[in-house]
Amino acid sequence: MILKMDVRCGIDIVDISRFVKIVKDGNSSFIKKCFTEGEIEYCESSKNPDKKAERYAARFAAKEAVGKALGTGLLSEGVGMHDIEVIKDEKGAPDIKLSDGALRHADEIGVRSLSLSLSHDGGVACAYCVMLLEKP
Repeated sequence: MILKMDVRCGIDIVDISRFVKIVKDGNSSFIKKCFTEGEIEYCESSKNPDKKAERYAARFAAKEAVGKALGTGLLSEGVGMHDIEVIKDEKGAPDIKLSDGALRHADEIGVRSLSLSLSHDGGVACAYCVMLLEKP
């Protein structure tokens, strides 16, 4: 049997200043709505409010990029904000953990591998996601 592979990608860019305001205003309801406990713990581990904002912005961009690569976006087709979690791999590089609706959709479309890159500079944070899909 010959397997056919497909590649999907998603990209997003976020203005960090939006998250500077959220962090400085202490908008915990927005943060809890958008981020998992693990993401919040990582972002809040910095004492510097600007660094916290960069971390939140990059993770928000990652969720958007993954949603685009899945073909669902966020908050549609059963994919929620907490279904896409930015974690670190064994070497400390950013990685994605899918659960619930995002995981179900990834399984349905044949996702076999996922790669994530995050960056922030000049007041913006960006994320790029690449997925490798296996097609029968």
